[in-house]
Order: sequence, then C-alpha cells, then structure tokens
Amino acid sequence: MSQPLDRYSIENALQQMSSILATASLYSIEHNRVGLLLPRFQDTLYSLLHSQQELTFFSIKKDLLYDGKPLPGTPHTQRIASRLQSRNIEFISFRQGINHDEIILFFQVALGVAAVEDLDQQAPHIRYGLIDIQDNNDAPRPIARFEDLTPEELQSLEEFYASLSNKDECDIKETAQIVAGFVAAFQQQANPLLALVPLRMEDEYSFTHSLNVAILNIAQGMSLGLDEDLLRDVGVAGMLHDAGKIFIDKEIIRKPGQLTEEEWNRMRQHPSRGAQYLMSQDGIPKLAILTAFEHHMRYDQTGYPKMPKSWKTNVCSQMTMISDTFDALRTKRSYKEPWDLPKICGLLLDIAGTQLNPYLVMNFLKLLEKMGEDVLLSGISLSEGAPELPEEELANRQVCE
Repeated sequence: MSQPLDRYSIENALQQMSSILATASLYSIEHNRVGLLLPRFQDTLYSLLHSQQELTFFSIKKDLLYDGKPLPGTPHTQRIASRLQSRNIEFISFRQGINHDEIILFFQVALGVAAVEDLDQQAPHIRYGLIDIQDNNDAPRPIARFEDLTPEELQSLEEFYASLSNKDECDIKETAQIVAGFVAAFQQQANPLLALVPLRMEDEYSFTHSLNVAILNIAQGMSLGLDEDLLRDVGVAGMLHDAGKIFIDKEIIRKPGQLTEEEWNRMRQHPSRGAQYLMSQDGIPKLAILTAFEHHMRYDQTGYPKMPKSWKTNVCSQMTMISDTFDALRTKRSYKEPWDLPKICGLLLDIAGTQLNPYLVMNFLKLLEKMGEDVLLSGISLSEGAPELPEEELANRQVCE
C-alpha cells in the first residue's frame, strides 16, 4: 500500500532535478559535472518510488503541483515548470521500475535535445501529456472597473443583497464569481482604485459600498502576496462585512443626527448578528464570518463587540477596517459629506495604532500613492466635490458604524 510522502522529500528531489537541468544547460547532459549529480537524483527517485508506485507532477504557469497541491514557489520549481512547458508537457509521471536510461532520456527531452515522442518508445515508466480540462463556463471573466459589470452581473448582485435584506437563504456563488473577476483583472495589472464605484452611483444602503470594501480588500491582499483563493475569500469578506445590518432598523442606519444610547446599543449588535446569520448560510468562507464578527473591534480592542484581552483579530478583519473607513470617508453618508483624499489620509494616519493596524495603514497609504498616479492621469476624482468639513461635524457619529 502506498504511503504518503513528506513534502520535504519531494522538494529535495525537485531541487536535485533542477540542479541537473541547470548544469546540463550550461554544459551538456554528458558532462562530468552532470554525471556527478545524476546518481544522487536517481537514488532519491528510487527511494521515493519504493513507497509510492508513481510520482506525478503538474506544471501550471510558473507553479508545480504535487498531490493536487502547489509546491512552494522557488527558483527550482520555476525552472522545472518552465522546462516542461517549453516542451508542451503539463504533467509528468515517474513509475516504479524506471531505469537509468529512462531518467537520462527525461532530462534530454526537458532540455530540448531529444524529441518528446521518444518517451513513448523508450521510456515505458514515464507518462506525460497535457491536462485534460473541460470547458469551464464558470471561469472568472476579468472585471477591471465597476462599469465593466454586465447587466446580468449587476442584477445578480442586487438580487443577492435583496435576499440578504430579507434574511433569506443566500447563494454566494454568483457574487463570489464576480469577486473572482475583479481578482483576475487586478492580477492582470488593472488598477483597483479605478474599479471603485463612481461617487455619483454610490449608495451606502445598496451593495456598492460593500463592493468597494471588497475591491480595497483585494488590493491590500495582493500587496501582501496572498494567493488567488485567499484573495477571493478576503474579497467575499469585504462584500459581507456588514451583513448584520439587516437586523438593524433602517431608521437608525440612516439617521443624520446623533444616535441615542439605545440606538447605539442596537447598532453595536450587528457584527455578532451578522456572523450568526452567515454561519447559517451554505458556502460562506469562514474568513467572511470571522470578518463580519471582528470588523469593528479596532486594533487596540476599544471597539465592539468586547472580547478578552487575549483575543487576536484576524488580518482580513484588520484590512476590512481600513477599507471600510476609507470608503466611508470618501463617500456621502446621511450624517456627513464626502472628504477629499488628503484629509482621508490624514485621518488614517491619526488613528493608526489605535483604531487601525499601523503597519497595514502604511501599506494602504503606499498603495494609494502608487495607484493614485494612474487615477490622476485618468482624470477621475476619488472624492469628487468634497467640501472642507470641520471635525466637530463628525463628533456625534462614528466614521464606520
């Protein structure tokens, strides 16, 4: 019976394979230096195949996968993936019984000095080929701007938030697919700031604010090097961070003046109620549930709900606090006018270290500086028509509630 192999052994074998490819590329497969490396790799491969009938690796873009999971991206895995793809090989399998001549032939094929078809005739213990992928209509369509959303996608967002407002069962699939579309576009160098909903279309009572929080979460996540799946989850978390407000009277949410103590107590219930609601829905990422619960706790834990001092808020929740604050400031609310960008950045710096994670704030401001140049060149304003407001006008309401 095959025993699972530890990742270290696999990575060690790949490092040896990469070293042979690099050395043979510099000299030749027949060179003495390569001859010194080959026996070591052969022994390692035989040892692995002693407990496993077959070793299969998949090459996707710059990544190598083993056992269905990506291996850590290193110069070694990237070199092997590049070599395989240059030979139009998307998977390669080594089977028990492989001999020295077959191993040599594999390296000759990978280096381009032997035809790939030679493996069919001379290497019965090596399988290779393309990955048979069925057409997938669910593959994300890159969405670079809010205006790129199709009428059908806009309708699906509206219907999703209508279901949310009615406390019905929610199907997250189409919304998650739209989030994946933004991730795909940003990974293709689209500017997340240009994807934000235009101010003239902003409505804090519709999905547009949540969509902006999702977009800003994705931008932060990309700058931190999160992988694609995690980027989707932090985007969905942004979309659902305020789910608990469906349990708060709209009159309270839209009230332009100061909230009474009773109203404020009700408002503070929305994180826990939102998390409870999302837990009852199918397909909601755990990260989104946690973010809905934590997104008002604040970095120094002076927010709500109150938790023990030992409680550590998730990084996604901390990113969402920043995204939520930024979008709340740049847009019109029932109790405030939009702020201009310099004033927003000033407040973010003021509350860094208390309400917001200071390291994430600095990272966010660097993002704004980097991406803002494209925004200025495009002639788009992030805070169109923002008046200069005295701070006391906000004294009776929280920026993000």
